[in-house]
Formats: sequence, structure tokens, C-alpha cells
Amino acid sequence: MPLRTTRRSPTATASYVSNADTTASSPQDSARKVLVDNEELLLRVRNAPLAVALKRALTDPVASWGSIKSTPCIRLGPLRSGDDTFELSSRAAGPNGDGFEVLTVGSIACSPAELVSVLCAREESDYNAAMKGMHGSQFIYGSVVQVLDGKQSQGAMPDSHQLAVRTGCFARSRMLARNEQWCFLEYFQPTSDAGTSSADTSQGFSVSLLSLPEKELAAGKATGGRVDQLDGVTALLVVDTEPNISGEEGATKLRVMFHALYKGNEEPVSGQATDKMVRIRLQGMAAGIPRLPAVVRRRRLGTQVFAHQSATAERQNSEAQNTRCVSCTKGLRLSALMRVARRCQLCAYNVCTSCWSRENVETFNGHLSAMGVCKRCLEWVDRCDYSHVQIGDRGPVEVIDDPVPSAPRSVMGQQSLRESLAVESTKNAAVSVIKMLLDPSKATTETTYSSSSDAESTDSEEDEDEEKYMTAVGEYFQRRAREAPAAKDCVLSNAQQRTYPLHPMDKASPSAPVPDGESERLECITKFGLMDLNEPMPELDIICSFLGKELGFFCTMITIVGATHQLILSCTIPDFAQALLPREHTFCQHLLMGDAPFIIKNPEADVRFYNMNPVTRQGVKYYCGIPITGPNGIMVGSICCVHSAPMDITRSQYDTLVRFGEIASKIIRVKAEAKLWKRRYVVACRHRGRKESMLYLFILAISYRNTNHRCVDGLPERHCSSEANFVGGVTM
Repeated sequence: MPLRTTRRSPTATASYVSNADTTASSPQDSARKVLVDNEELLLRVRNAPLAVALKRALTDPVASWGSIKSTPCIRLGPLRSGDDTFELSSRAAGPNGDGFEVLTVGSIACSPAELVSVLCAREESDYNAAMKGMHGSQFIYGSVVQVLDGKQSQGAMPDSHQLAVRTGCFARSRMLARNEQWCFLEYFQPTSDAGTSSADTSQGFSVSLLSLPEKELAAGKATGGRVDQLDGVTALLVVDTEPNISGEEGATKLRVMFHALYKGNEEPVSGQATDKMVRIRLQGMAAGIPRLPAVVRRRRLGTQVFAHQSATAERQNSEAQNTRCVSCTKGLRLSALMRVARRCQLCAYNVCTSCWSRENVETFNGHLSAMGVCKRCLEWVDRCDYSHVQIGDRGPVEVIDDPVPSAPRSVMGQQSLRESLAVESTKNAAVSVIKMLLDPSKATTETTYSSSSDAESTDSEEDEDEEKYMTAVGEYFQRRAREAPAAKDCVLSNAQQRTYPLHPMDKASPSAPVPDGESERLECITKFGLMDLNEPMPELDIICSFLGKELGFFCTMITIVGATHQLILSCTIPDFAQALLPREHTFCQHLLMGDAPFIIKNPEADVRFYNMNPVTRQGVKYYCGIPITGPNGIMVGSICCVHSAPMDITRSQYDTLVRFGEIASKIIRVKAEAKLWKRRYVVACRHRGRKESMLYLFILAISYRNTNHRCVDGLPERHCSSEANFVGGVTM
């Protein structure tokens, strides 16, 4: 896959044949890209004394190194004066001094998983983007020839280890020389914890690098005589965790040690790089290690959702048009003729030129773009947790296509709704939800309550009705799976860009955005008493249960978002029902900033959510919010679906979520309108006579019945005709 960058790479003078091979095939396999079997590759890694060479380099006296210099690098983490530094050492090696070795040691404030994704990328585009970030214009192009996981090795190596074969071409190191190609073997190994038998990157890891002869590769290499091979190079990169001396949360630092050794050639060989060329290249490799923090920073920025250019202009809040820098409080000139300010494209606030910097942002496929970011936002970005972010999760969240089933699968909704129909206490509510699901026009104002006619049915009739319901539901979901909108047509709010600014926040106080129509929204909630809905609504319980079981969410809630708190009307976790949550610690406040479903993956890596209670205390890794509209069509709440791991939503699941959002909205509207009628009746009884009050309520009930008396085709007649004879709690 071609790499897209913000600047042109040096033109490659040789052609490439790529495509990574991830199978453990034999060297006689015609489809294999490496002409040496995996057992031989593993044997070479294990026989190489890389750890011994690194230990010797670290313990040798400083005077034994010919050159020692400090190289600055950007600082990740809390803002402090100065930059971090790496120490680069080099010296001649070998008995005759023809060889060369380099050593780079320094610290990076990031998680081990972030460095693993940079140094051991599986995709070719990610590999090239990382190498470009470390070596700049000196790196031309590279290929991932083969990747073998421990699970594919049939016991030859542990499951957590990885064996890869890569190539990389570098621009000529001096005039009149040829470009250089390095074909090498890479072995990734997590650091084992002495107290357990498991191995994970949280303790650190090591990456071994060994040169491979060009003739042992059948693909992924530069063809032709325009490159010299970098043979005889071995390297070891070790990453260990450092103790958290500062005591700050999330202040873990990694100690990075890189050692590369070249023993030299006794005689010049045609097609191989000379000793001087290899020496210059090793120095370039060592100089690329201090650029790792910059690569980590741009990938962190790639997980954020930046503000739209018109985010401040369309907002009514004056904070977005600030006249003082939000980082240092310096006064700003915002006039068109004498503007001395910059706009941060992450928080959408104005900042002074000293607190603003242009940063590279890496998104999907290694694509780079330059964005202006303020110091305050960079500090927020570095406070987030990126240890669980996968490479494929970078870029905007999208709805995906439905997978092609390899075998017939059960129809959605069969198990969950059948269980609700089988329980007497939830059967009527399940019938109501099914009727509204099958006929959207039926759901305008209707909800089903218990009636005496249902009690007269026999067990055989109930079983027959249940099968008819299940058949109708199965046909509905099969039809919707075919007719659901395409994945590209499924709209998500604030996915590509954010339409609102980020308000100032700290570690304990998340950003709390407020929509433009907040006063009208709160007025609607107050008028219909939505924050006072405390009666059981079994229909909402069935919807939550359905979405939790069928779509696999850890927790599903139906909520009303008030001025300061969020009321949970129904939840798959019973203890949360009727609970009040602080609004600033809810995802749904960001749903209110758009008019479509809102999805967020890895909220712990997003500056908007990293310090929310659901993320820091409950470990939420995924959120999907569906709007709930009130009686006036104003968004008043949401169907809130959260999970403990990132997941994807397919087009048919998106269609189901939107449909149940409409059903839940109409159930809440009916309940709210019924309570409103009841309050009006009570008021009428106080100011009118009993006869006039009953006449007033009778007119309301007739209007209610006339808008609901329809039957859904294919459902039992007795359930369609058992119209609700209960309005607002007053019997007619």
C-alpha cells in the first residue's frame, strides 16, 4: 500500500515487490517470500550474542567510547522546563578497528504498547510511516516481507513472540555512492515477569535485529544494481520500565537502550556497502532513536477528534472568542489587520504565538497532516492512556459492513424477545415493543398496559401467539438486514470533526460542553416532568435487555440528560435504575452536541473523556449513544450503550439501534404526555366541578384512542383490539 506523507520522498531508483507473508510455510513453497525456513531463522536469533554485546557496551568505561554526545528530544507528559535527552555513543570495533558500534540510551514517558506499535508494525504503511518519522528523508521505502506470530509457529516460539522479515532502503550517505538496502530479521520478545509465567509488554520488551543476505529473499527487496547491501549488522533494542519516582499518576517512563554492531569486512565485496557506508548508516540509526517521542506524539494526536474550522464561529458561547491566551493569559489582538493570535485546532480557542505550535498528526495508513495545537492541549493529550489503542483504531470512527456469515446464524431478537414473552410480568410490555417495532406508525403515541382480555386467553393460544410474534420479528430483522442503509450512509455525529470547542478542564473536571438550544431543551424536560419519571416502564427494560444481549454491550441504559444530572430510567444493571449521575461525567453530554448517533472508541485516549468516572473507575472502553427525542422533537436523553472493550458497529446493528431509539422516544413521550394529562385533570378538579372535569378528560381520552386504534398485519387480533383503556392513571 503506498505511503502518503506531507512531503515527497526521494525517488526510488529500484522497483519493489511486496506483500507480507504471515504463514509458516516451508522454503520449498512457491508462495513463500523468504527462502529460509522459520526454524533456521529462529536458530540464528538464538545463537546471536546480542544481549552479551549490549551488556558489555553498557558496562564499559566512558573513556572507551570514541564519541559521546547528547541529543535533545521532545518531552512527553507534564510540561516542565527543558527537553529530554538521549545519549549517543560510538566507537570503532573489531580486532583491526574495521568495525563499528553505536549505543543510544534515554527515557520516554509513554506506555510500552505505544512503542511496540511503532517499532514492530505489522502493516507496511505503518512500518514505513514509523521509519520515516525516525530517519526522515534518509529513509526511502521498506517492505514487510513476512510476519510470524507465536501462535502460528506450531510451538517453535511462545505465543507472545513475533518473528518478522523486513527490508529498508536508505538514501546514499555520500556523493557518487549508491543507495543502501538493509534486509533484516526482527524478533520481538516481551519481558517475562520473574513472579509469573506470563509475558506481556507492561514489563518491557526487546527487539533483536540481524542482517539477512539479499539472496535469501524472493520478494520485498529492491531489484537491480542500484543499491548496496548492509550485511553483517546486528542490533538489539531493549525497553524497560523505570520506577515512578515523582509519584504522579500516569508518569511511567521507559528506559530505551539501542545497541548496533558491525564487525567489518576483511575484503571489499561487490554489491555490499563499504565499512565507511555502514559506519555512517549505524550513526543514522542511533540518531533515529531520539525521534521516537515525536512519532509517539503524532500518533497520540491521530487518535483525537479535531475541531471544525467553524467550531467557534457557530457557537453562541463567548468563551470560544476569548481575548486572552488560555495557556498563559496573555492579551490577544483579534482584529483582522493586527492579529497577534493563533487558533488551536484541538480545543478551538485562541492562543498566543508562544503557546502555539504546528504538530504532525498521523492518522490511518500513515497519512500525515499538520495541525496547530496549543501547549494546554498537548498536556491533555499526554495525560491520556494509549496502552489499549490498536493501530487500526486510529482515524474517525465508522460503521462497517455486515460480515458474510460462514454458517447460518440465528435471527436477531429471537432469544431476547422470546424470554420476555415467556414471563407473565413482561409479556404485555414485550407485545407492545414488538408492535411498535413492526409498525412505525403504530408507535406514535401508543403504549400497552395490562387488560382483562389478555387473562381470558388459554395456554395454547398464548403459545400460538408467541410463535406468530417470533415469526414476525424474524422476518422483520431479515428484511432490515437487506434494506438497512449502506455503511457509508450511516451518519455519526462529530466523528470526522468536532463542531464545538473544548472548555478548560483539569484531571478531576472533564470538559462539559453545552448545546446552543440548551434552554429550550431544559424547558421541554421541565414542562413534561421527564426528570421526575420514576414509575416502572417495562418496555424500556425490554429494549435495554434486547440491545445488551443481541449486540453484546456490557451495559445499556436509557437516560434523560438534565441541567446538572443524568437520570437513568432503565438499565441492564438493576442497581443503576433511577440513579442520578453528574452530567459532566457522562458521555451523553457530547451526544447532545449533534443530531445523530455518537460513537467513541478508547475514551481513555481521548482528551474529552480520559478523566471521566466511567473511564477511570469502571474501565469503559467503548460508548455508543442514540438520541432520545421528547414531545417536541427536542433531544432530551439517549440510549447509552457501553462496553469494556472496543468494538465495531455494523450497518444492520446501526439500523437496529436507530429504530429502538425511535421506539424508546415514543414510549417516553406517551408516558410524559399521560402524566401531563393527569396533572391537568387534577388541576381541573380543583377549579371545576366533577362533571366538567370528567368531560374534559373524556375528550382527551377520545383523542388518544382515535390516534391508536389500528392493528398490525400478521399479529393476533385480540392484542391489536385490546386498546389501552387507561389514560394518565384515570379509569374511563
